[in-house]
Amino acid sequence: MKVRLSMSLKTCEVCGKRQAKYVCQECGCQVCELCLESRTWVCSKCYNRLKPERPITEAFEWSAPFKLFLLGFVLMFIGIVVIVLAALLYGTATLSAGGLIWIIPFPPIVLGAGPYAILAIMLAVCLTLMGIILFVVLRKQA
Repeated sequence: MKVRLSMSLKTCEVCGKRQAKYVCQECGCQVCELCLESRTWVCSKCYNRLKPERPITEAFEWSAPFKLFLLGFVLMFIGIVVIVLAALLYGTATLSAGGLIWIIPFPPIVLGAGPYAILAIMLAVCLTLMGIILFVVLRKQA
């Protein structure tokens, strides 16, 4: 007595074109190598169904104190650039001293000498303190 073993080739249940070699771990359907998501071992239908949707990012809005802080920072930077350009363009032959303070992520602060240097430094310190105080006060209110 001869027993005839027949081996039927199953086609992919997703695309129906190629020979099925794999089984989906989610739904159990037989799929080909192109319809199988190899990282998760699920068919493309299950992968699209199970794939988490990307969260919609909301528009980022800066708070008012942070906007004021940035505005103050930009205005100080522009003022420093104007002072440096004025010193370079008009030059002062009597300038005998100067200084540079540079805290690396921030722009450099140029200190000069002359009849109004102390007043300018005191004004800069006062304006900086006022800016910090406004930043802290407005930050707590927002």
